[in-house]
Amino acid sequence: MAAGLAAWLFVIIWASGFVVARGISGKIDPYLFLLLRFSSVLVIFMAIMLAMRIPIPARRDQWRLLGIGALMQGFYLGPGFWAVSQGLEAGIMALMGAMQPALTAMLAWHFLKERTSGRTIAGLMIGIAGVALAVSPGIAQSAPGSGVAPMVILAAVFSISSITAGTVLQKSSIVSVPLLSAITLQTLGAVLVMLVMNLIFGQWTASLTPSILFYLAYAVLVLSIGGFTLLTWLVRSGSATRASSLLLVVPPLAAMMSWWLYDESLGPVQVGGFAVALAGVLLARSSTT
Repeated sequence: MAAGLAAWLFVIIWASGFVVARGISGKIDPYLFLLLRFSSVLVIFMAIMLAMRIPIPARRDQWRLLGIGALMQGFYLGPGFWAVSQGLEAGIMALMGAMQPALTAMLAWHFLKERTSGRTIAGLMIGIAGVALAVSPGIAQSAPGSGVAPMVILAAVFSISSITAGTVLQKSSIVSVPLLSAITLQTLGAVLVMLVMNLIFGQWTASLTPSILFYLAYAVLVLSIGGFTLLTWLVRSGSATRASSLLLVVPPLAAMMSWWLYDESLGPVQVGGFAVALAGVLLARSSTT
């Protein structure tokens, strides 16, 4: 029961991350925003660890955790932001992201020996179809002939591959490390990646207006401390495939949130896509074997 509630709470939180990205657009450099976000989270987690006297993981696990954090947060969000900023349609990025649960299932089957039932596979395929349906209006309205450089596509593929690899590694090697210690080291990995990306792509000037500070506080407390902690717990306590299948319903739900908050268009095709994606996720999560 608790795991089920945590799973759907994670979906709502993760989907709201797209709303935050929409809210800060044009107001602050996204790479600087992500660096501030992860750095703030790191300070909070370190303070909690000191207050509770939680030990630092063994050196062998430290490197693994840094790598997982770099993959699941830094290399996932950074290249994804860059690809969209270089002209890749957000709908196409969402559609590529919908492939992540299927890729996770394949890697988990190969490396973790997770058994994936026919029902789960069918659910993943239905979920991908739902995401495709939900984002199809936005893709159809994109400017025709606006070619996207191969490097941009590679960045998007790298982004999705990073969170996929990080999800599998999250399950495979460090499940014995206490959750808070694991997330703290993973956040440090994300900070290091975003520091490098800021040096290459970022702009170091920003006006921290009340709205930016609100979005930053929300990203720190809800998206990172709440959402990423839930994702980490879901992956470590259950099947990597079941946990990642939740990501299928995120893009359609984010579109509905943007419609409600920013009055963006939301037609019957998008609502239908959300329903199909939700049905696929429910089917995929209805069986563990």
